Amino acid sequence: MPITRRPEKNESEKAATFVSVIADLIPFIDTPFRLNINLGETKMTIQDLLDLEVGSIIELKKSAGEPMDVLVKNKTIMRGEVTVLEDSLGLRIVEIVDLSKKV
Repeated sequence: MPITRRPEKNESEKAATFVSVIADLIPFIDTPFRLNINLGETKMTIQDLLDLEVGSIIELKKSAGEPMDVLVKNKTIMRGEVTVLEDSLGLRIVEIVDLSKKV
């Protein structure tokens, strides 16, 4: 069975699709939702967890400077760099993973 590929959409078709998606979302525009930023993760034993105390450092499986994942409903939609805003942390968006998943 041959594989059929859809032709690439031109810019006006992409814009029309985006506008139609946004139009469908207008009634929900002020609805709050949870946005998670994944700083990193690691695996440890229960003993290692029990040995943690104030001042302990947990090494994460991410390099310093590596983009952090921004998740909605456990799906990565963007990536960003950690930045400092006065006395709090922020995230500068450096990549949008998939425009269709953004909304």
